[in-house]
Amino acid sequence: MSPSPAPSPPSPAPSSRPPLSPAPSPRRRATAVAVTLLLAAAAGACTSSDDGAGGDSDDVPAGCTPSDIPTPTPTAADGTGGRDLIVEGDPWSGYAPFRDPTLLDGAASPYRLHYVEQLCQDVRAADVSQGRAHFMLTTLDQYLLTNPAGTIVGVVDQSRGADALVLDTVAYPYLQSVDDLRRLVAEVTADGQGRPVLAYTGSSPSEMLLNELGNTVEELHLSDFDLVPVDQSATALDMLRSGEAQVAVVWEPDTSAARDLGYTVALSSEDVPDSIVDVIVASDELIDTDPEAVQVVVSAFYRAMDGYLADRAALEALIAEDGGLDADQARSVIDGIKLYGSAEADAFMNENVFPLDLPQVERSIDGIGALLALLHPSVRPDEAKVDGRFVQEVTR
Repeated sequence: MSPSPAPSPPSPAPSSRPPLSPAPSPRRRATAVAVTLLLAAAAGACTSSDDGAGGDSDDVPAGCTPSDIPTPTPTAADGTGGRDLIVEGDPWSGYAPFRDPTLLDGAASPYRLHYVEQLCQDVRAADVSQGRAHFMLTTLDQYLLTNPAGTIVGVVDQSRGADALVLDTVAYPYLQSVDDLRRLVAEVTADGQGRPVLAYTGSSPSEMLLNELGNTVEELHLSDFDLVPVDQSATALDMLRSGEAQVAVVWEPDTSAARDLGYTVALSSEDVPDSIVDVIVASDELIDTDPEAVQVVVSAFYRAMDGYLADRAALEALIAEDGGLDADQARSVIDGIKLYGSAEADAFMNENVFPLDLPQVERSIDGIGALLALLHPSVRPDEAKVDGRFVQEVTR
């Protein structure tokens, strides 16, 4: 997600989210704008454009590398041979079905799907805008910020605890909840160490979660911390382990790892529902020129998800194999996210919800966009593009 309103420094590094636990009920705070703007000033890296993602794909943000797009498969002389379709995403576990090379095996059409890992949201969006990629997997907030020439055609999952705020209870045994942060700030400051460090992945769901929590939880004062954006969740956890940070935002499986190491999971995406939603974005050019390709991919994904949701053991095996996780870690990842099958995705994309009589996807865009607009006034939720017909077709 990334237009910007004021001279706020760009995030410092690539931001992927490979793949929490209940916490005290958050309380609304009146100083939302000031706290959010503070995070914007510290925020980080791969999303850097005010004008969308239309720049030269070779001119990538600092810390990012161009996507390694596979060479297209030669087409036969008679015009047969199919078409290569590129989908870009990151190691997030919810995207695992797209990394399955057999995903399109059941499709009655000659398309071949290639998954390209691209950690930087700006590059992902630019590749879709410029035709180097046909699909991108991203979160609603990043879609609004990077503004690709693409349309939301499906919903993958929502984080419901998989992304979390973790406290260094190992070094500071009294840190059992956000209520104890005031003591931490006083202790670190009194020792002449400056402010405590809070590490999080810049331009990622971790940043979105931190914005949401900073605007929601009375006890979390972001101005009390040195906010340090890093490249990925594992780095934030490593900073806890090395003593370089006292607080970190991580995602699964690092959330479970942090808990196993004795750190306290204080708050999570479960405390701010609907804030982190992963979606499928198809390039506008592909929708215009080859809607069949979009339908094939959307249908194949939900066919796979319907199967996994009906077979928990198969789902756990997929997540474990995809992420190199053990069975317990795979279960933690699954328990921390809501995965969408075809029926629920159709409802999310197409059914009007009382009292606004809008589909949930549009309500989520409006809610997320309202928060982003505090940081990035150029974000325009009303310009987001949604096309629910591809998901609707799957349920017919």
